[in-house]
Amino acid sequence: MVIIFAISVMIVDSTIVKYIAFSNKEFPTPVYVSIFVTLAVMFIGTVIVLLGFVKSKNSESGLRRGLSVKTTYLIIAVTQFLLISIMVIIIQPTIGLKNYNTLSLLAVVFISHITGLFFLIILVLTLVDWIMTKRDKILLLYTISFSLTAIAIMTSLIYATYVLSHQASNTRPTSIHLSLIDFPRGELTTYFGPALDITSILSFVSVWIASAVLLSTYSRRIGKIRYWLITSIPLIYFLFPFEKNVVDIFQSLVVSSPVLYGVLNVTIFSATKQIGALFFSLVFLVASTLVTKQEMQKYLLISAIGMAVLYGSIEIDTLLFATYPPFGVVTASFIPMGAYLVFTGILRSATLVARDSELRKEFYNTAMPQLNLLKTIGVTQMEKELITKYKVIDKRIRSIEEHSPFEKDDMKEALPGLDDDLDKEKAREILHDVLTELYSKSRTDRKPDV
Repeated sequence: MVIIFAISVMIVDSTIVKYIAFSNKEFPTPVYVSIFVTLAVMFIGTVIVLLGFVKSKNSESGLRRGLSVKTTYLIIAVTQFLLISIMVIIIQPTIGLKNYNTLSLLAVVFISHITGLFFLIILVLTLVDWIMTKRDKILLLYTISFSLTAIAIMTSLIYATYVLSHQASNTRPTSIHLSLIDFPRGELTTYFGPALDITSILSFVSVWIASAVLLSTYSRRIGKIRYWLITSIPLIYFLFPFEKNVVDIFQSLVVSSPVLYGVLNVTIFSATKQIGALFFSLVFLVASTLVTKQEMQKYLLISAIGMAVLYGSIEIDTLLFATYPPFGVVTASFIPMGAYLVFTGILRSATLVARDSELRKEFYNTAMPQLNLLKTIGVTQMEKELITKYKVIDKRIRSIEEHSPFEKDDMKEALPGLDDDLDKEKAREILHDVLTELYSKSRTDRKPDV
């Protein structure tokens, strides 16, 4: 429900200017202000609900690279508070049909993009650590996708900063058509536009491949041909608007009926990123229905919402026009929340799998591919935690050996609590998991095709 609600807000916010641009309709400014205020209120409500849903009682537990659950939650809470405050600052003059400061749009761009980059970069570095420990194709695809997404956000940040810095310092009440005519165009825009398109396409395609592979179990139910036809719809839907850069099959319609073409184009292809984002979230939504542990279900739902919000919010075209009121601000403000939800959902899922042997047994007893990603990151996280623990202990042993030689029988006296630190049971669990995975793979390889 939250996913559909957030996606709907982003579609309206990022589409309304495009629709007006390609049509001859122009509504009174108070109508636009009412729509913008409604979208802003819906955004604030969504953020409050998500912050309440993701809040954890175990706020001191660690994530990665010195970050705790409490620290990351504080970062996103402060970020969303700043974005909401800026939104209120924008709304205040627009309600009275007064000028608003364009610098507020730059503030939204900086805060949303930099915070989103922060969470994505840490997530990518964590995924790289996991890949170095255990090589996995799906893990690699998600790493590539999140890396390309981070590059797309960085390109979007530079592009938006350049365009908005050339806008007037104050935006006065005016028609949307006039705002489009006054759009500043410079030499750099011809480079950043295509660069942003390329990174967006590569990111979308890579995460689509990973999602399609993880959902491939349904090909056995409906047939491979039908499955790939269905899963290809979001990809074709996303790529189709770019056909004008290659063949431009609608050129004759553009020349004969430009208004009709524009309206149809916006109406049909206005939600390409959001529809793709919904498809990406399906992997985690389906996985949440396959596990019985309630805490794991929650983390998977957090990841699903994050995928939908993140990939549905990387859309700054509308914001760049600095219309009155500034449509596109709401969509851009979703970026940090989406990145945070993906980051915390995936990492907390991995930590839970790593520390819950019963959950890992449940995964191994289930042959569903949707759980392969969780199984991989969970076992890998467990291995890394054990390796880290042994490195600390080894360092302590070497330090004691250098300063005071002792007999092996004196080990427990020299290192109190060593038996607990070594956690031999954890080592046995890792060995058991590895053997179980090898056995599962051998059974799969020997299983005849039906």
